[in-house]
Amino acid sequence: MGRGKILKRVCKELLKYDPDIVEIIQFGSSVYAPDLARDVDLLVISKNPKDYDVYLDAIDEVNPPFNVDVIVIKPGQKLREELIRGVLGAFNILYGSGKYILEYAKKLGDPTFEEARSALRVAQRILKLALETKDPLDRDRLFREAFDSLFHAARIAAMTYLSTEVARWGLLKRMLPVPYNKQFREFIDVLHIKYFYNGEYPKDRIEEEFNKWYRKVEEFINNLERETKKKQ
Repeated sequence: MGRGKILKRVCKELLKYDPDIVEIIQFGSSVYAPDLARDVDLLVISKNPKDYDVYLDAIDEVNPPFNVDVIVIKPGQKLREELIRGVLGAFNILYGSGKYILEYAKKLGDPTFEEARSALRVAQRILKLALETKDPLDRDRLFREAFDSLFHAARIAAMTYLSTEVARWGLLKRMLPVPYNKQFREFIDVLHIKYFYNGEYPKDRIEEEFNKWYRKVEEFINNLERETKKKQ
């Protein structure tokens, strides 16, 4: 059975266990990199949330061949901006109209190029920490996070250029003009999927590779900022 059919069954069980659910949103890597994703993230919006175990029991009824992580909230519940952007970054509406999740998009502040540069600086700090870390598992995780922070910087710059509230990877790629759309596609494929998600960064020249991509992302940010100023 395909993942889509399994998720339909999951939604059916969730609704049976909690009839007050108004939306079920699939988000994260299972949306933007379905072939690589090892689990599925779901945001469940319920007018009257039940105990968390209820939702786990509902999923167990289906017994899917992959992990399903669930976040349960009430409509309008205050969420961290980072989580909101993470959900809006790539999502599918499995149940409901989507009006509740899109309400969160309207509440997000406009991103800035300075935020993008902040993500670049954070990436450098993560890399430095990784280089100083001895535990191999910790080092690997930090190196992957450093590359993903570079991708995050590029995404913020693209959002700023487009002045868009919904940070969907595919949407941004389609909306960006040439050559920025191709560059952003490369950031997705290499930094976010290959290096961060799959961990396939070059282990023998990590610092050199990081610096190469750092310069590419920095140039991407600077060019988009210059294009933005031309429009003003």
